[in-house]
Amino acid sequence: MRKYISIFGFFAFLGVACGQQLREKKWTNSLSISTTPSWSSALIVGYQPDMAGGYSEAKLRDSFSQADRSLKTFNFDINYHKKINGYSNFVFGVAMVNNGFTRVKEGQMFKYIIHPDVGIYPNLVSAGMMEVHYEYRSRFIAGMFAYEKRMDGVRFQLENASLWYQVGVMPALQVNHELRIHTVGFTMPQGNNFVVSDYVANTVDTGVLLTPSTLVKGNAFFTASMRMEYNLDKGVHIYASPKILFPLLPNNKGVQTYFSPQIGLELGLRIPFD
Repeated sequence: MRKYISIFGFFAFLGVACGQQLREKKWTNSLSISTTPSWSSALIVGYQPDMAGGYSEAKLRDSFSQADRSLKTFNFDINYHKKINGYSNFVFGVAMVNNGFTRVKEGQMFKYIIHPDVGIYPNLVSAGMMEVHYEYRSRFIAGMFAYEKRMDGVRFQLENASLWYQVGVMPALQVNHELRIHTVGFTMPQGNNFVVSDYVANTVDTGVLLTPSTLVKGNAFFTASMRMEYNLDKGVHIYASPKILFPLLPNNKGVQTYFSPQIGLELGLRIPFD
């Protein structure tokens, strides 16, 4: 009796599985729209020392390594998925990528020059928690060219769920670079959140020479992700996708020359576009 129950259970399971596969429509082409909360950091590969001003490369390296933090941003993507076969797609589209990093100055604000364009607040004294956050921000418009494949045999316990991996490259144009200053615990005449120019300072006989940093306009990102997708209904899939972006060229050349690698969680929906 138990043998027959087991056989019946096996065929019942097989029937449910087959029914689930039949309900899942394999789209020929599709369109995806997503946003990606991301965290970027600074990978510094070069420094611009100011020996006359007392800032050697070693001193800059030690100071920056202790003060640099990640920067949270959001990216936006719209992509077209062209079917190659039943389990893989070619993907192309456009994206807005925001990355950078934060440098934090903590305490000891008395007579501290926040920035050449800002100077020293005359009433500034060290009292309580006082911080200056320097946010180095870059914005790119990028194209997407990627290959994605469904990972055969890997299924969630939920109905109509699937797992994909994607790798690609994103040629990009940097359309904006800014240094945003955010003060914590005090306010400057400009406010507590404002944008200034990004300078390189060099001490010369006549004083301090300020030179604008150099923007690297053309770039490209290597991208890799793993997408967990759920078929909400026959016309809409929703997904979450851990994702990395690694730039092939530096963002900017100033006091530091830095790359800004990024990790994020892409959240989006995919709809048929046949």
